Amino acid sequence: MQQVITVIEQHSVFLLFLSNLVARGGLPLPIVPILMAAGALAAQKPDQIIQIILASLGGSLLAELGLYWFGLRYGQRFLALLCKMSFSPDFCVRQTETVFTKLGLWSLVSAKFLPGLSLISVAMAGVTNMPLLAFFLLNGLGGLLFVSVFVALGAIFQDAHECTYYPYGTGRLRHPNDRCGVWLLSVG
Repeated sequence: MQQVITVIEQHSVFLLFLSNLVARGGLPLPIVPILMAAGALAAQKPDQIIQIILASLGGSLLAELGLYWFGLRYGQRFLALLCKMSFSPDFCVRQTETVFTKLGLWSLVSAKFLPGLSLISVAMAGVTNMPLLAFFLLNGLGGLLFVSVFVALGAIFQDAHECTYYPYGTGRLRHPNDRCGVWLLSVG
């Protein structure tokens, strides 16, 4: 087990790139806990936070560029394929078109925070022939916000994992202002 941990620590930035590439490409990988864990680990080594954010953003942008291209190339057929894989295909298409129509290009920024909508909105950007530069700027802004928020939350609550696994710490009483105590109060 120690060897696995060592490998993960040595290649953490590359693994973050791959996990974001896979998750933003459409496979069901829980990226939020991964980003928060990376933020918690990076809080101990602050020089890695920028690397973590850039690697995660790079993986996201690369995967979403592929989705954009497929939407551009195959249009509504690709969008229908993505929606077929969702739990409710009819609702998927209607909801995405509604959000994309209301928010326009800015839906790429906000859709990152709505599960399922991010994948479809990126493909919708391709289907609607959004200019590539506008896609990169808005999608990059949304990706940067998404990654930064969850890495920051992981860094802020870096000792929360100790609370979940060892609620009483190492046998010492916790101070009421301890971040772990605040975390437990907000979750409970």
